[in-house]
Amino acid sequence: MKFYFLTVSILTLPLAAAEVPVSFNRDIRPIMSDTCFHCHGFDAKARKAGLRLDLREEAMKPMESGETPIVPGKPEKSEIITRLFSTDEEEIMPPVKAHKPFTPQQKELMKRWVAEGAKYEPHWAYAPLVRPALPQVGVPHPIDAFVLEKLAGKKITPSPEASRERLLRRLSLDLTGLPPSVEEMAAFIGDVSADAYGRQVKRLLASPQFGERMAVWWLDVARFADTVGFHGDQNQRIFPYRDYVIAAFNGNKPFDQFTVEQLAGDLLPNPTPEQLVATGYNRLNMMTREGGAQAKEYLAKYGAERVRAVAAAWFGSTFGCAECHDHKFDPIKTRDFYELQSFFADVKQWGVYSDYGYTPVPELKGFDNDHPFPPEIEVESPYLKAREAQARAELAQHLTKSIDGEKLATWEKESREFLQRQPDGWTRPALNVARYKDGKPLENGAVEVGDGLAVPFDVTTGKGEELHISLRPGAGRVAAVRMQLGEKFTTEPEMKEMKFTAMLQRAGGQPAPLAIHFADADANEPRYSGGQPVAGLTKGWRLPKQKPGQVFTAVWVLDEPVELREEDRLVLTVSDEVKATLRFSVSPFAALEPLRINDESARKALLAAPEKRSDTERQQVAELWLCSTQADRPALQKAREMAAAIRQFHGSKAWSLVTKSVEPMTVRVLPRGNWQDETGAVVLPATPSFLPARLESTPERRLTRLDLARWIVSKENPIAARTVMNRLWQPFFGTALSAAVDDLGSQGEWPSHPELLDWLACEFRESGWDMKHMVELIVTSATYRQSSNLRPELKDLDPGNRLLASQNPRRLEAEFVRDNALRIAGLLDTRLIGGPSAKPYQPAGHFAGLQFPDRGYLASNADEQWRRGIYMHWQRTFLHPMLVNFDAPSRDECAALRTVSNTPQQALTLLNDPTFVEASRAFASRLLAEKSDSDSARVDRAFQIAVGHPAKAKDRERLVAFLGEQRKQYAATPDDAQKLLHIGIAPQPANDEAIETAAWTQVCRVLLNAQETITRY
Repeated sequence: MKFYFLTVSILTLPLAAAEVPVSFNRDIRPIMSDTCFHCHGFDAKARKAGLRLDLREEAMKPMESGETPIVPGKPEKSEIITRLFSTDEEEIMPPVKAHKPFTPQQKELMKRWVAEGAKYEPHWAYAPLVRPALPQVGVPHPIDAFVLEKLAGKKITPSPEASRERLLRRLSLDLTGLPPSVEEMAAFIGDVSADAYGRQVKRLLASPQFGERMAVWWLDVARFADTVGFHGDQNQRIFPYRDYVIAAFNGNKPFDQFTVEQLAGDLLPNPTPEQLVATGYNRLNMMTREGGAQAKEYLAKYGAERVRAVAAAWFGSTFGCAECHDHKFDPIKTRDFYELQSFFADVKQWGVYSDYGYTPVPELKGFDNDHPFPPEIEVESPYLKAREAQARAELAQHLTKSIDGEKLATWEKESREFLQRQPDGWTRPALNVARYKDGKPLENGAVEVGDGLAVPFDVTTGKGEELHISLRPGAGRVAAVRMQLGEKFTTEPEMKEMKFTAMLQRAGGQPAPLAIHFADADANEPRYSGGQPVAGLTKGWRLPKQKPGQVFTAVWVLDEPVELREEDRLVLTVSDEVKATLRFSVSPFAALEPLRINDESARKALLAAPEKRSDTERQQVAELWLCSTQADRPALQKAREMAAAIRQFHGSKAWSLVTKSVEPMTVRVLPRGNWQDETGAVVLPATPSFLPARLESTPERRLTRLDLARWIVSKENPIAARTVMNRLWQPFFGTALSAAVDDLGSQGEWPSHPELLDWLACEFRESGWDMKHMVELIVTSATYRQSSNLRPELKDLDPGNRLLASQNPRRLEAEFVRDNALRIAGLLDTRLIGGPSAKPYQPAGHFAGLQFPDRGYLASNADEQWRRGIYMHWQRTFLHPMLVNFDAPSRDECAALRTVSNTPQQALTLLNDPTFVEASRAFASRLLAEKSDSDSARVDRAFQIAVGHPAKAKDRERLVAFLGEQRKQYAATPDDAQKLLHIGIAPQPANDEAIETAAWTQVCRVLLNAQETITRY
């Protein structure tokens, strides 16, 4: 692996190069593609007069009229030149009605090309990849060598290096999506060593935030979203795929491996959970659950979308046109389209996904009804694991603080005595059972329960009936009730929920209701509980499907334990249709995780001598004491809330859509893309016919997605490395070497530096597909480090700065506009990587158009509200307004390039979106918390934090004046200050600081809205 380190800070201009001959790829192909190929190109059905100009041998054949379209070296005898220069509207080409006239310059260029021999070239993107020789221009860095050679041809001098403030801010934003801290900036400016910049590069490449920044680049390409897009646009479980992408970039996973795992990880020998999660890429197409949708139609849609996605991601090509006909501008045949689609015919899928949690679908054999968009797998989430560990530590600390030593000792003594009598922590009381209907006992409704209650009893209830169980536990405390459904459990016909109520009947008195809640079950309907405890969320037990021979256990917990005397009774009511074998028991113990009272570890902790308990055992005892006695109700309530939050981490596990290979569907060429037309030929997997080293299925062996993936990153295929390197160039220079990153075909653009692109592609491939190496190569070049100041003298010569005589300023992408503001404010939470999507503040009613079902929007709490933009919830049909306003794609399809606009809505978003108002308030509080000699000094500090340098004199003067105006306004209307400061959930300032904080908040709103703040220079 080779690395190139900068040894000069200013590029040196070599001698001017000689004029180069006309190039077919650079000069002629773009003209022909725009004006000629529609009628005389690839599509045989659209071809006129039998003339084909995309192939040299065809263009030089005499036509029926006797004229020859192109005679190399003789433009005067070439019919196309004659037609170009004709003044006869009947003869001129292109025809007048085509509205594609040649310019005089284009005509002369065509004529010169024919005179020079009319040399054709294979399309530059499809040609074999050969590493070009480095230009000998006196600089060591290969990127600089190619750029300098091009500048020399135009006699342009490169720009000097950017200031150190701008250089570090540029580098930090490009590699992490975040601005440097004041401390990082000061350290870099004060570092005068020769390798100061190189060490900053390595520091940022090693930062966990590098993966988050680069993942956004790939997630657009992979069309990652949290929802399915079509119709109801329901949520899908896929965030572990996003975490896989982040980890891949942080771990510098070789890009060829990255490719193979996403397209075919499930086909690898003994695939790991990580490799299976990677195959979520194939499942990120939009899906539907619409009841009236035609499954066959949507299977065709899914297949076609995968072709477009793969072609855009790895070929940089627009295959979409070939779904209906041969491509008119590129050598992509309709058969190529469907042969590529055939690789994905084995992906397990359904055209229309239904609500299988409610409705069994027996014809979908092997379908997991617990998952709405199967197949899925459950994997461990490092983010959830870290959050759960942190939350459990906080709960343990809270429980320890809640202990009353004297009361605990008394309770422990009683508890040990109980456990010695009842080793499992439960006791079976004497009981009577009766069936009721409409509140009245049924005749002969008593149930025989057996002698001594050591055995279960059978019970059957009908519609509208209830089962009343009267328990006589004897003296003692009852905190929890357990019910078991034995092997004879059935539902008649389908029980949705077993309801459960409790009453206390004192001796000689009437029953009085008890507050009780369903706490946990060892089997519960995952659709509603995810298999996790759902304390406080439901009063009933949502039963799973019957599994013959299985015993189900559920626990209910009394909101407040009761002390029972000998003749007191606990009356339980079970309602809904059920036929079951039941067994009841009670316990004096309750816990935050109720089934823990069955755990051997909890029993062992209670029986152990206090001085010999481990920290975990002490925590268990404290929890059992607090929940079972409720001696400290406020502490218990807080503990319950903390436990409920822990349950939201689902045991550190998460579900994720994956690819599962099944028997491939039949794929046909669809005439004009019509999914109802089955007259087209059946096709088998094959790689595109116009690319080298074509692979084709045979009767003996059908190619697989694994074959496709390995071919894509093979040495023989030139387009993948070119595509990825061309796309990688764009975020570091604003424009890719070939600007149309999603169309490297004839309608695309000849690269500004084709030899440089090929050199980068070769280096990428030969370095072992090392992404960090390529990024380091780019950012250590002097070309990258140039100033981005405007060059008025190049306005006409190079208006788009495609020759790279300077850097290109660019506005930050949507996610990083938000990240930037939160980092400046001191709110951004970067402690953990990955995890479920978060929901920033969003306008009320934005989801009003979402139906099936209707849904609202609940913004995330402080733990997630200030996470990075990459973790924002991505609702395809109703994308967050901030993302829309800053040009983020909906990700319905592969989005290799984001549009960049400059609209009033963006300024309004920065001023009024609660995220940015809250960030301004937090920024103001941050400034006011620091000692400052004057308002001017504080404004300078604000600029230093936001953009990396002090304010200019004019800006400082204006902002200080504006600050004074705001102080007067809020002093006169203090209620307005309070309204402003209550936007968002960040901590509020003290009342005596409200006016000053509000005034500075307005100053910070101006600064966060500034062009320089949201622009990378």
